[in-house]
Amino acid sequence: MAARVLWAEHTSEEIAQAAKENALVIVPLGCTEQHAFHLPVDTDTFQVETMVVEGAKLAAERHGVKVLVLPIMPYGPASEHYGLPGTISFPNEVYLQVIKHIVWSVIDNGFRRIGVQRGCGGHWIVPGVLWDVKADAERAGKELIIRMLVGGDRTTTQRLLPSPSGHGHAGDMETALCLARREHLVRKDRMIPPELNKLQERYREGGEVFLFHEISSTGALGDACDATVEVGQKLWEARIEAFAKHLKFLEDQDRELGRFGGCQT
Repeated sequence: MAARVLWAEHTSEEIAQAAKENALVIVPLGCTEQHAFHLPVDTDTFQVETMVVEGAKLAAERHGVKVLVLPIMPYGPASEHYGLPGTISFPNEVYLQVIKHIVWSVIDNGFRRIGVQRGCGGHWIVPGVLWDVKADAERAGKELIIRMLVGGDRTTTQRLLPSPSGHGHAGDMETALCLARREHLVRKDRMIPPELNKLQERYREGGEVFLFHEISSTGALGDACDATVEVGQKLWEARIEAFAKHLKFLEDQDRELGRFGGCQT
């Protein structure tokens, strides 16, 4: 029988029981933003949700990991994509409060092991929010283990897609992942290598805060030409496997450190 790991598919009583069993609750964060001319705007949301849900199911079925996955947040701060159609952006000050309230709602349900998985590299504010929650929980006398989860499989990505010109937003990795699961949504005729306006000098070396339309001719930061369905399938297999192993590692670590007892009353 397939493991049920989705928070939304459980009853209130079942969620209360999961809290008593000290299950890990995962908060997946996606976004809706332009992904050049060839990828759908929900690319990041789809990628993180698929990895987290399938990885959690694998961890539960193979290793007996106790885990619940919240419904994914499909919006986030995406100011860097301002001016490019399809982007829906929260201001950072609003997003900060939204994430805090989501995490505190999980805590109020009796959970004290929480992991947050970002689906977009641009959500720089998230780690700071979690440090604030951790400190606030300490002030409130609540024991809390909160983590920034590590997703993906960098080694496999570098082996299958070694060209550095393909790395980056809407590049070969993201395109391969989309081809493998949603090939019908990829506009192959619009997979155009972007012309980048001194990205290395301005951003990586100079630290410039830029908008994507100032830097890229297509909205992408990588060339998607090496992406294939076959590569995408291997990337999915590797990242789901890696995520499941990471969840098992975290549960083992908490048991080893004596942090896996029943919830506080």
